[in-house]
Amino acid sequence: MRFLFFLLLCTQITYSQNQLQAVLLDSTTKAPIEFADVYNHYNYTTSNADGSFMFTSSGDSVFIKYLGYKPIRTTFNELQNKKIIFLAEETVVLDAVVLTGKNDIYSQLAKSIENNYPFFPYEERFTLRAFLKKNDTVLKLQDLTGKLKRKQLFATQKHPMPRKNYEVELLNMRKAGLKEENVEFMLGDFTKILNWFILHAPLENDKYDVKSGAINDTVDMVEFTVKDSIVNAIHSNNSGYLKINSDNKAILENHLVIRRDSVDYEKSGPYKYRTTHMEVNAFYEKATNRKYFLKNAKVEVLVAVVNIKTAKKDIYNCTYIITTHDNFKNLNTQKNASVKKDIFRLKYPYNPDFWEKQNQLLLTNEMLDFLSTVNAKDNEYRAISNLK
Repeated sequence: MRFLFFLLLCTQITYSQNQLQAVLLDSTTKAPIEFADVYNHYNYTTSNADGSFMFTSSGDSVFIKYLGYKPIRTTFNELQNKKIIFLAEETVVLDAVVLTGKNDIYSQLAKSIENNYPFFPYEERFTLRAFLKKNDTVLKLQDLTGKLKRKQLFATQKHPMPRKNYEVELLNMRKAGLKEENVEFMLGDFTKILNWFILHAPLENDKYDVKSGAINDTVDMVEFTVKDSIVNAIHSNNSGYLKINSDNKAILENHLVIRRDSVDYEKSGPYKYRTTHMEVNAFYEKATNRKYFLKNAKVEVLVAVVNIKTAKKDIYNCTYIITTHDNFKNLNTQKNASVKKDIFRLKYPYNPDFWEKQNQLLLTNEMLDFLSTVNAKDNEYRAISNLK
């Protein structure tokens, strides 16, 4: 009997779980930090747009890391009563760079792409979120998880993007939306969305003003802005930054902003529309096979829609977020979803047990409010949902 008691006691200790739920903020600006890694040897999660995260693990150690910020190494015990955790940004001084076309930073990046990134088929698990707002009011929310097979990550002159680059096996879905009567905003298909996540600034050294500097001993930063002289010619004002491994020149973070305020409207029936803003923020990490993969990414798109007859203008804001894990593993992906169909029109049953336990993409307060009211009887639009 004593032996049995000892065995049960050991089992309880071995499988006891530590849990931490908190918010990550910039120590200077107090702004929330999205996509920060919270992990230890056993488990991993990431912070959402509110900076909030929930981390559960059988281990006691906690590591918090975000590129360009000083990392935190601590324990569940030390963070037990903390609801807000501040991260301090590492300082960087940027200097103007003269681009020569041979050995400048863009040329080094272009040369390093085929060495650092996979140009061969591989698989990974993913969580994808799509979030649509119209004039700051939520219209659609969708989360999908599953397996993803890619033929390659990037496209180059030597390796153009394959026509059928993706295969998707859906494993879980939750979606809720309000259907408008006269117009429907399509969320996009897997192929378009996945290509947006890996959209980089063109590496053309004659079109950008560039500044660079070192964040620390291992990471450099490059800021780029389209030259004023060519903004009107391309109808776009692009800017952003790259955080780069200072040794092998691999891109660790890509932030690209495309502003198209002067682009012409396109017509669709009684409406005209134009995409005025697109922002991409993507993070890459090195795997054990020495190739980098897309770990987290976010794309935000603003579209102006005008009723030609009434001149009423609406602004649609669509956000896409992806997180990946189990990259380069043999997952035996079995395609069961079209990669050319609007993701909101895909069908898959809702599994409440899965969504209550998953912590890769926590719902923000705004999303929680939307889900609680989407089926209210006084809604202006008809509700569409698989949450049953």
